[in-house]
Amino acid sequence: MMRVVIDTNVLISATFWTGSPKRLLNRVRQGRLVFLMSDFILEELKTVLMRQDKPFKLTDQEARKVVDAIAELAEKVSVRQTLTVCKHEADNRILECAAQGKADYIITGDNHLLGMKSFGGTQIVTVTDFLNAFATDPA
Repeated sequence: MMRVVIDTNVLISATFWTGSPKRLLNRVRQGRLVFLMSDFILEELKTVLMRQDKPFKLTDQEARKVVDAIAELAEKVSVRQTLTVCKHEADNRILECAAQGKADYIITGDNHLLGMKSFGGTQIVTVTDFLNAFATDPA
């Protein structure tokens, strides 16, 4: 089964809006993808959900419920190696999760990561590109 790391920006979109990110998360819910997650990604997700400059502005308790629900869908990856490939530290944490979890894909909207196109054996793609590549796999 295909192993994927889904970046925080995609998880936020899948949580609050309809469209491609929601379709991707539905594939995870249906057990059609192995969704890899690290502690860092979970914590970053919670932090973004609670940010006051974002439209959601969730309380700690509300954010924890969302994070817990997403974590239940994921295979937890214990990251044991630190990478310094990208100048943005958060991007390095995504790459670490992918490398440690032997991900086939990183699915992101982050232009810095997308510009890399791949890392090791992991392809880095947008949600739309991922879904189009596997269009015969119903949503």
